[in-house]
Amino acid sequence: MTIKFVFRAGVALSILYTAACIPLTVGSTAKPVPAGTITNSTSFYVVPNSFDDSVNKRAYPRYGVDPEVRFGFDDHSDIGVRLPSGSGIVVNYKRRLDGVSQAPGAATAIMVGGGVVNWGEHAHLEATLITSAEDNDRFTPYGGLRAMQVIPISKGAVHDSPTLGGFLGFRIGTLTLGISPEIGIYYDHSALGIHKGTLLFVPAITVHGDVARFLGR
Repeated sequence: MTIKFVFRAGVALSILYTAACIPLTVGSTAKPVPAGTITNSTSFYVVPNSFDDSVNKRAYPRYGVDPEVRFGFDDHSDIGVRLPSGSGIVVNYKRRLDGVSQAPGAATAIMVGGGVVNWGEHAHLEATLITSAEDNDRFTPYGGLRAMQVIPISKGAVHDSPTLGGFLGFRIGTLTLGISPEIGIYYDHSALGIHKGTLLFVPAITVHGDVARFLGR
């Protein structure tokens, strides 16, 4: 009995940590980082009912931690480098569509990127449309639409359907010291059948700036 339990737990953990590590959070407004500036953030998220255990008739959540660094590229755009749950690397390019990066007022931006995820099992492609209110140091709401696709690049890696959805959040504070609660809703058909439903609800919180500094340490 114990051996069977350990085996099932091992299979579950293997699936959770090698088949689903894509960047499910955004954690930023439409306004790019100012040219020549570097900012860092860390997103913490959970995907409830991410794995269905049909034997024990239970569902288990999946947790993720995505650190990201953004570099101000020019007067209209920035570049981000993210490590999705430490199992890959994704680089994206965000460009404001309605003016220069630091123009006042509400903003709209397009963000496209790609990389390698799931410990080198898949290539990753993503496209995001972001809109946000005027940035300020107290409360800045944002939201948008997001599409992601993984492509097998190693022998035995599974083929998967696109992950499509939207997100809504707000930043409290600044890019150097603040937090952004966020909720994402995505259509995601599991190629491995690890969850029964096709909708993922992803509550998250992004910490802007150094985490230790934010916690007062």
